[in-house]
Amino acid sequence: MFRPIPAHTVFQAIPFRLIISVLLILALAVSVILLFSIEHEKALVQGLTSGRDVPTNMFPAMWQSRRDLIAIAVLLFVVSSVGIAAVVTYQHYQSTLKTLEAVKGLARNILHSLPTGIVTINGSGIITAVNPKAEAILGRPVAALLGNSYEEVFPEGDTIRALLSDALKENRHTHEKDFPYHEKATGDTGTIRVTTVELRGEEGALDGVILQVQDVSELLILERRLRNAEKLAALHTLSAGVAHEIRNPLSALDLNAHLLEEELHEQNVDSPKVSSYLNVVNVEIHRLKGILDSFLKFARPASVEMHEIRIEDVVAHIVQLLHYEAGERQVQLETAVGFGLPRVLGDETQLSQVLLNLVVNAVQSMPAGGVCRIAVNRRRYEGREWVEFVVQDAGAGIKRQDLPRLFEPFFTTKPTGSGLGLAIAYRIVEDHGGLIQVSSEEGQGTTVTVRLPVAGRPVEKVEA
Repeated sequence: MFRPIPAHTVFQAIPFRLIISVLLILALAVSVILLFSIEHEKALVQGLTSGRDVPTNMFPAMWQSRRDLIAIAVLLFVVSSVGIAAVVTYQHYQSTLKTLEAVKGLARNILHSLPTGIVTINGSGIITAVNPKAEAILGRPVAALLGNSYEEVFPEGDTIRALLSDALKENRHTHEKDFPYHEKATGDTGTIRVTTVELRGEEGALDGVILQVQDVSELLILERRLRNAEKLAALHTLSAGVAHEIRNPLSALDLNAHLLEEELHEQNVDSPKVSSYLNVVNVEIHRLKGILDSFLKFARPASVEMHEIRIEDVVAHIVQLLHYEAGERQVQLETAVGFGLPRVLGDETQLSQVLLNLVVNAVQSMPAGGVCRIAVNRRRYEGREWVEFVVQDAGAGIKRQDLPRLFEPFFTTKPTGSGLGLAIAYRIVEDHGGLIQVSSEEGQGTTVTVRLPVAGRPVEKVEA
């Protein structure tokens, strides 16, 4: 798995060199013992027959004794050889088995530590390995995956099943493609990045498929924030320049419209048509001034005066401010504030503007009336403590293709909107080191969530 493994036969796996070396030593020891035995026998015979002739009947007995000694030595050599060979082979086998288990353990630990989900499928379509990350992303326990066919685990029409069928049956592989995926465990729909590659055995033959899955939902959100931040940075300079160039001629138009109105009044020109025309001019000039003020708020570098504030007081103020307007539109404002909320570090005026924009958008999204819910709670998110306020309406909702563009300057879904309200809110929340998210379905209403870090630690801007 980690280095090229040469091909081995059964006989090549036996440590012949070690066995032969031990046997040669054993043979040398047996030969020495046999030689000493023969010399000892010879000395014994010479001692018994010293000064006399050796009887002829002793030679057969001596040769028989030597043959028995040699046979015993050979038998001892063979038995010892077999025993030593067996012990050496067993020890070599145990060492090899231990090394193999260590390699398998290392491979298992690497597989379990990978931040990417890994699933292996053999040529028959049976799932043979799953790491914990894949288990979490796919929303299925290991027991439901291992040993089962992928066609049994993933139902017909499932994205994973289609990709595995293409890889196994058609040899068509996928490389880092993003797909929406529904998690069975949580019921959420996220985005996964999938890659399939060939799984080959020791001989290089095709042995199945490796499936790599990665949850990139948060990554795509960060990429979207980064693109949005880049657009904001480019438009800040443009907006400041446009606002500066428009302000002077707009002021001149406003002044001359008032002078014209006074001149007509001094000359007793009282025409309903002229009055109507002048009224339209004044209304449109004031509307342009409002848009210009939004331009300047968006383009001017943020000046945030940080101090500890109670976000529940901001919510109460905004609800009281919009009470009458909501009543005229037959919209009921409901609040749910958690108990014992920590304070946040921020600018009360700017945070009031954020909440005001969000509640006004919610009220205006329900022309036939309805309920706007405002909830404030303490949350722990990404290892940090936040104060979270949520604005939820039951309006027409937002189209899915429009969601990524909500915080873009000058993008609006309202016929008379300037498209700067949410862009300004996004920038204020970002300057406070917070997060803002929008979830919506067409016809199901919209939910906007704003998280602000609790006081007691320096405010750091969250990277967009």
